[in-house]
Amino acid sequence: MPNASSTDRVRHVDLLATLQAELAPFPGRLSGSLRDALAATLALVAAMTLRIPGISLALALLFLLQRERPGLTLRSALQIFGGASLACAATFAWVQLTDGTEFARFFGIVLGIFVASFCMAATRIPVLFTIFGFYGFLDLSSWDAQRSANVIVTSSLYNLASLALVLGSSVAVEYLFSTRHPADDLQREIKTRLTVLTRFLRAMAQGPATRDDAALRSIRNTVIQYAHSGDSRMNEFYDRLHDSGADAMLLPVGTHFRIGLLSRLLEKAAAVGLQKNRGCADSSYYALLTEQCDRLQWGNSSLSTEFLPADAPDLLHQFEAELRDYAASLGTSHVAPAPAALRVPLIRRRPPLFLPGAFQSADAVTYALKLTLAATLCYIFYNAIAWPGIVTCVVTVLFTGLSTTGAMKQKQLYRFSGATIGGVLAIAAISLLFPNMDSITSLVLVVGAVALLSGWVLRSPRMGYAGVQIAFAFFITTLPGFSAPTLIAPARDRVIGVAIGIAVMWVIFDQLWPTRTSTALKQILVRIREAKLQLRAVVRSLGVADRTPAQSELRAAVSLDLAQMHLLESAAYFDFGQSHGRELAESRRIIRQIEAAAGEFYAESLHPHTQAPAIGLE
Repeated sequence: MPNASSTDRVRHVDLLATLQAELAPFPGRLSGSLRDALAATLALVAAMTLRIPGISLALALLFLLQRERPGLTLRSALQIFGGASLACAATFAWVQLTDGTEFARFFGIVLGIFVASFCMAATRIPVLFTIFGFYGFLDLSSWDAQRSANVIVTSSLYNLASLALVLGSSVAVEYLFSTRHPADDLQREIKTRLTVLTRFLRAMAQGPATRDDAALRSIRNTVIQYAHSGDSRMNEFYDRLHDSGADAMLLPVGTHFRIGLLSRLLEKAAAVGLQKNRGCADSSYYALLTEQCDRLQWGNSSLSTEFLPADAPDLLHQFEAELRDYAASLGTSHVAPAPAALRVPLIRRRPPLFLPGAFQSADAVTYALKLTLAATLCYIFYNAIAWPGIVTCVVTVLFTGLSTTGAMKQKQLYRFSGATIGGVLAIAAISLLFPNMDSITSLVLVVGAVALLSGWVLRSPRMGYAGVQIAFAFFITTLPGFSAPTLIAPARDRVIGVAIGIAVMWVIFDQLWPTRTSTALKQILVRIREAKLQLRAVVRSLGVADRTPAQSELRAAVSLDLAQMHLLESAAYFDFGQSHGRELAESRRIIRQIEAAAGEFYAESLHPHTQAPAIGLE
């Protein structure tokens, strides 16, 4: 049997390998991190020039933005600024109505956190309500200090102004360095999906004996995400080009037909990956499909003359047939466009604000009660001992209070690690660098370097939240105003506050009121099984159209559940406790059941009678 020292060495090697994989470069990581650094430095220079206080907090929130594309960055920025503005307005109204008494402030903080946490769990825009709860707490608790109303109101408005400055800089940088050519964007979207298909088929072709299950699950989850996103993103670019004049000539012949084929190929790939017997098919079948898909990825329309054997699964035969249709469209020299009346319309409908069953289930209310209790206890504690520097204990509750204990502990570990690293960097900068700095140029270089590091860590597959905390701890400590900081206590207080918040949440979320990972997975399993039954009912009542809003909503709901399952799968390893082994085994068992149920859902959606008739090339 291996001794303790050998076991420790293995764990040490595994940890180093994990960190190396998390921090390894990949296409787009450096450019994205450089954009973050540029946005941070531009906002810092503007704030210093305009003398706008509050830039330290705003710079940290820059790393909460989504950056997949400029439009998404803009919507994310609007959510963050909207949450902060709503919190500021609600705080002013509450203080005005209640005359700012101590009991009214306490009740307002409790009520605000409860409303924010309920909406975080029950709506489709949790970021907005997370920021609402965060800024609502900061704005209302600022009245606890013995300062004049004018100073407090001015400080709150300056915080909004600095946030708008940072978010505006980030959005401007994203738009400045993004392509503004829909044709290039469309071709990139198509090539990305073909690359994902090729990677998935190559992973399946390795065979059960040599297959890397972790890598396969990762690429399979990517396929599922693209499958459920459908063709709406590609059709947005297509419609922009088709409705324009000269840009329409940039469209290759058959583009619209290939968009539909590619979406169906991704759906079939997701169905293959979710089937129970996906490993039973001969790996040579997937090797052949990989070769064909790889040719399409590089625009080669001549596929192999070798076909799948007759005994291959029917779903793989359908996959091959559509691959050959795709190749045939690449070799088409001229195809008359289909009449507009025969085109299948792309139905777009804005999803409702609240998630399905938000008011029928007690889950959101239970979550809000737990989060409110933890935040209230932290608020009472730091006021009772008169230590406002550990206010981060309440912030920790607001940002890491997730639905399950495993996910909560995972995020808290990243938060504590990031806060520690950021605090150490801040102390080093204040002690070693700031005494020798005499211009804003040197300050910009230091801030840009830390922003680059935070942006790099932010783009890690799993530990990205640590990057946010590195920036948060560093900027809060080093940028308290317009003069060089001389105190290192804020870095110490922040780490202590984080530790206190984690301890309070451990008692409430893990000991008194736990929600285990397996419980959340069971709820996902029930919802996906119900979605399959609802899909069958919709098909029977509405016929063969596969783009009805009801079916699109069901697919979107299953997509969210599968994405949540993927997060819970990694969070299950952090659900520490006496029954950790049993809980992990139970979670894995339920995940297999969820995959089987999702495979049945796909089989139902891919039934031949539910497919829309093929439309001519366009």
